[in-house]
Amino acid sequence: MPQPQLRITLADTGRDVPTRKQRVWVIARGTYIPAFLAEIGLGAMLPLFALSVVALDHSAAWAAAVVMLYSVGRMIGSSMGGRLTTSLGCARAAMVGLAGLAAGAIVCWLSTDFVALVAGVMLAGAGHAAYHVARQGQLSETVPTHYRARALTSLAGTWRISHFIGPLIGAGVIAVWGLSAAYAFAALTVVVGMAALWASPGWHSRASAEPRPHASIKDVVRANTRVLATLGMAVMLTGAVRTVRVAAIPLWAEHVGASDSTVSLIFALSAGVDMLLFYPAGIVADRWGRAWTAVPSTMLIALGLIALPFTETVAGVAVAAMVLGLGNGWGSGILMTLGNDVAPKVGRDAFIGVWMILQDLGGVIGPAAVSALVAVSLPWSLWIIGGVGVATSGALAAWIPPRPVEEAGKSTSSTP
Repeated sequence: MPQPQLRITLADTGRDVPTRKQRVWVIARGTYIPAFLAEIGLGAMLPLFALSVVALDHSAAWAAAVVMLYSVGRMIGSSMGGRLTTSLGCARAAMVGLAGLAAGAIVCWLSTDFVALVAGVMLAGAGHAAYHVARQGQLSETVPTHYRARALTSLAGTWRISHFIGPLIGAGVIAVWGLSAAYAFAALTVVVGMAALWASPGWHSRASAEPRPHASIKDVVRANTRVLATLGMAVMLTGAVRTVRVAAIPLWAEHVGASDSTVSLIFALSAGVDMLLFYPAGIVADRWGRAWTAVPSTMLIALGLIALPFTETVAGVAVAAMVLGLGNGWGSGILMTLGNDVAPKVGRDAFIGVWMILQDLGGVIGPAAVSALVAVSLPWSLWIIGGVGVATSGALAAWIPPRPVEEAGKSTSSTP
């Protein structure tokens, strides 16, 4: 059977894009290039939040609280992103999100007190989350279901590469001009991303875009209670388990006596494995099904967390960290893909916003649980969270639909 062909129409000209290369270029200009540039800025900012709090003579506890407030800002932005996408269209909603992210970076750059810094951090989180929802809408509008996982895992891969590049450049900026200058660099890259979005074909297609069905968040949650209470909860727990690995690696590396530079090297190894897998994972998810990436990914992360306390050397920690990177990379973009798969046609953007809130909530719950459990025992905290990860992989296996909603609907409608 011949493969279905991807068709994208340039709305501002009404002409079909004739070649595969041109089709990919249209998507890249509207989504991947702006995302790549903007995410470099965010990647440069993320390590700075805690450092900025300490630089203002506050404790590590306050620094951790500010990092958590970034996730709170993301939840606010996720709830706003759906409404913005419905009312403004994907491209303009994405632009508003990027403007919020740039404004947050500028506020952090200029802040001289704790309150201003917190405002900048939360604004950056809200702007990034709103953009995150809108750019998923951009891809869902232009990419058919049978290419969706590859498109979204590539988007997640772009994010991973940018977050590897951003801190490296940011470190050089800090070494030359100081900590606050890195926020200025972040704002600049986001503004360049905004310019790339403005220059893309999608920016000019607003006038001819089809009306987007609207529904309130309350109505969307009520209509989709079952999927949110099952697969949505599994996604939230997956987000929690994934986030824990960021704290688990340095905590245990320090426990076995690794230096700060060695911890950074371990992270680099984990990130290197992570970045290699996003496109192969997307191909597998499109051809074999989403469970083939979601379930092994969560299981590998869980096993990595469980194995970490059994390591007693730096080399052992590095191996466990690479297993964690392997799991995270194999699950690149799968949570976004699942959300787009089960999203309803009416209120789609609001549903994606709720889906992102669940992921962000997991990002708050995971580190908070480790913080509470580590007071009793660091190994037991990792074993308990790892056990949750194993159970979550089983929940994903049980609740992930065998096919995306659109494909299942087509199959049903074509049955005699």
